[in-house]
Amino acid sequence: MKTLAIGVVVTGTLTWLVTTSVFITPLYRSEALIYVPLTIPSKQIEQQGIGFASDIEIDGHIQIFQSGRMRDSLISRYNLAEKFGIDMSETGGLSRLYEKIDSRIKYEKTKFSSVSVTVLDPDPEKAAEMANAIVKLGDIIKEDILYENRRKAFMQAQLHYENKLYSVEELESQIDSLETVTGENKNNSELTRLKSEYAIEMRELASRKNHLETVERDFKTELPQAYVISEAIPAATPAWPRRKLIAAASVIAYAFLLLVFEIVKQDVKSEK
Repeated sequence: MKTLAIGVVVTGTLTWLVTTSVFITPLYRSEALIYVPLTIPSKQIEQQGIGFASDIEIDGHIQIFQSGRMRDSLISRYNLAEKFGIDMSETGGLSRLYEKIDSRIKYEKTKFSSVSVTVLDPDPEKAAEMANAIVKLGDIIKEDILYENRRKAFMQAQLHYENKLYSVEELESQIDSLETVTGENKNNSELTRLKSEYAIEMRELASRKNHLETVERDFKTELPQAYVISEAIPAATPAWPRRKLIAAASVIAYAFLLLVFEIVKQDVKSEK
């Protein structure tokens, strides 16, 4: 028991001292929590701008956070290659830098369908700043990714409307010409057919115009930004290393090894 007590004190004290900032650089953890918005502008307008994303959209937003574009933005903004001491000119330098970033930054969907953005950094102020920057960069990257498809959808709707408008104008011209020729003869079968076709085409033109106006409104409407539940703030105490946990684990390991040693020693004595 005396050996156990002395060993526990010595082991715990040494472990506590070894895990100080003198030997290990502490890392501070900052977390930002967001809800992903619904990215369909028309639905957002219907719900007065308070639509929340489905699970599929949430997963897509997390993929944007984990994308190379996000990593590259952080590398450029915070000079991470120099910070982590990685030479980008070396083969595999970028891959090692990505791995280092992934070890410091985590994204997770919570049980409440929100998204947690956590950053570990030796500087608590920098950790909080980076977590909040990631949230804003996620909105910017999503807007940029979706812009081209949204623009193409608008251009396609405009083309369909213009094609139909041209057809209607051509039909109007034919009707005017035929009415001029027939004069008062309103029973002309060709004229009747064209007027019937004209009515159908006008309904289609009106439908395409409504669609174009909707698509144009959606295209010109900015995508909604993430709902920030809580911004990241600088942590007061380091999240790593967990000194108490490590010290407790080392004491338990010492006690276990001492017990095994005593059992083995007693077995050896018994055999002798």
